[in-house]
Amino acid sequence: MKKLGRLIAAAGLTALPLLLSTGTAQAAAPQEPARPSVAAEPDGYLYAWVNINRGGDWCRWLNNDDNWNTCSGSKASFDMRNKASSLDNRGFTGSYEDVDLFYSPSQQGSSNCLPNGYYLNNLAGIYFRWDGKPGQGQTMNDNIASHKWSNAC
Repeated sequence: MKKLGRLIAAAGLTALPLLLSTGTAQAAAPQEPARPSVAAEPDGYLYAWVNINRGGDWCRWLNNDDNWNTCSGSKASFDMRNKASSLDNRGFTGSYEDVDLFYSPSQQGSSNCLPNGYYLNNLAGIYFRWDGKPGQGQTMNDNIASHKWSNAC
């Protein structure tokens, strides 16, 4: 729950009940930030899609990646750098289960973290942290260039 709270703060969400509500999915208002949901069954990979709601071309990574210009997935030579609009952390629970996502290659610059077992269906409205402050950097939508697995969000 602690990790989830940090993700909520980083995403600019203010109400936990919105995150935990159940029922049918509704289209988000244009200004409403994406809400994390439970990821699919763990397989050890971080997934990224070019469209919201796990749509379009996709990539996946088992290990850290310094530059998202290549990946494995729907197209092994696909360039995902600065193209991701939805993410899914299907890592295994334990050490290095969370994923730090970076604005720049080589895990540099602004970052944000996706906790183990969570899925973000729309990165619009979610921002990189800048100088340690959530919501102060660039939007994460179409701006992720690298990632590394970490022990805590």
